[in-house]
Amino acid sequence: MRRKTLWQHFRWLVGRVLRTLHVPPAVIASIRAALTPPPRSPYPMDIPAIVVQPELDFLLLELPPRYQPMMPNGLGYVHNALLKTGLRFQTVDANVVMYHRYHQKRILGNTPMVASGKYAMKDDPWEDTNTAEWEREAVLDYFWPEIRDILDQIVRNRVKVVGLSVHASNRVLARRFVHELRAAAPEIVVVVGGYDCVYPEIGPGLFPDFDYMVVFEAELTIGPLATALAGGQRPKDLPGVLSRYDSPGRVWQPGPMLADLDSVDYPRYQWADLALYQTFACKHEVPISASRGCPWGRCRFCAERFPFRCRSPEKVADEIEEIVRRGLSVFHFNESDVNGNPQMLYDLCTEILRRRLEVELVGQLRIHKGNTREYFRHLRKAGFISLRFGVDAWSERTLRLQRKGYSIPMVIQNLRDCRASGIFTAVNMVIGVPGETEEDVDEMIRNVVLCKRYIQSVDSLNMLILAGGSEYLQNPAEYKIRFRGDPDTILREHRYYVPAGLWYSEDPYIDEDVRMKRLDRISMALHASGVNIGGFASRAIELLKESSAYPYAARKETSRL
Repeated sequence: MRRKTLWQHFRWLVGRVLRTLHVPPAVIASIRAALTPPPRSPYPMDIPAIVVQPELDFLLLELPPRYQPMMPNGLGYVHNALLKTGLRFQTVDANVVMYHRYHQKRILGNTPMVASGKYAMKDDPWEDTNTAEWEREAVLDYFWPEIRDILDQIVRNRVKVVGLSVHASNRVLARRFVHELRAAAPEIVVVVGGYDCVYPEIGPGLFPDFDYMVVFEAELTIGPLATALAGGQRPKDLPGVLSRYDSPGRVWQPGPMLADLDSVDYPRYQWADLALYQTFACKHEVPISASRGCPWGRCRFCAERFPFRCRSPEKVADEIEEIVRRGLSVFHFNESDVNGNPQMLYDLCTEILRRRLEVELVGQLRIHKGNTREYFRHLRKAGFISLRFGVDAWSERTLRLQRKGYSIPMVIQNLRDCRASGIFTAVNMVIGVPGETEEDVDEMIRNVVLCKRYIQSVDSLNMLILAGGSEYLQNPAEYKIRFRGDPDTILREHRYYVPAGLWYSEDPYIDEDVRMKRLDRISMALHASGVNIGGFASRAIELLKESSAYPYAARKETSRL
């Protein structure tokens, strides 16, 4: 960091001297540009080939896109479960290989990336506001020769079972992949899991073309299922698993839930060199799951209200220490509430300090009475550099409407003490919930502005999404939510989320237009008051204005099969 500051100072000094000499501004700009070092990148890089081994019992495959630089820790947990089976299996992360192939060509080739001879590709299709690109036929065609090579290897090498992680970003590509796999080798069994497969009533609607779908967590179900399939069996009516072999009218039974998270090993990413898990700008983030689920689980808009469990501080520190030993040091806690168990997080930080691990930690946490200034200072000492608060509701009334469980004074205290500790402090906001009034919006703006000295970024301004699994969508009538059309048809056709134009709420009347106007009003008022709206939130707002159907939702796109 010091070297960068000195270089910037040198460029500033050169500019000042040239201005003193009355050098024309255009010439000064050219000289300063020439003094600017080229952007750092890892290229040229030795990118491995994607090689599918012959005669596999099970191929665990990660298709693009998955956001870089986040490593596929969900894939790692499934990999570890398959290790215990004794099967001949292989884990292939095609996403990371294709990512680096694309960017190495883009950066070193220094030529425009064009699909189908005419469509200009985005500089980074993997960037988190560009995921809709992967729904374009031209973009899929651009990457399809690489996908076709994987398909050909799978068929030629007689793989028995292919397991895919499917989610909103890769759903369209994965459907096309399975369609072509079926045509070439219908005998190969397709097993799917991941974020699209969290709910048994939603998963088949999102991704219908499967032989088996592992619902929710996979550690206790994937091993027995893979063993049976590799042995030629086609089991049916399994707890935690949907299949095309299930009995008609089968009554769903959830699978066993992992109660002791310490009983399974953490991901070690044995299938790849960790050097691959960086961006084209040499940045990396290692996802860490210190807990699963949510201890609160009552927010009405949330689709992640699962039972809360957490790991021991020592086990999480073991994982961090091993990754640090292997050369990576930036960790992202991959959970909605990193302080779901405040004492566990405090003890983890104590353990990091005891082991003298030099790390940078980021995550999202919940407003909590235990978030004192001393607490945040302890987190800062351990390496936390950035925390994002899921405040979501910014008036006393909307806090109750969203059922957040805390008050505005507590919000202010949490943000103030976090910022005072030296941690970068960011926040979220959810707009347009049933019952929200214009007076609530006024109060929301006032409260954010009141906290602006403590807020370094409004990371997301989310219009309410009617998401599958949320309280609002499970019981719409209770919240005076109405649909523009037959509710049963709409809910059947839109299981993941209901498009903004197909629903509204009453008392007061709030529809897509009202939500968009409130989004505009809030964003303009915050900007005028000097509140920083972060890059992701700004880009998401642009996309919403470009297309009201854009599925922007505050979800974690995990990759757990």
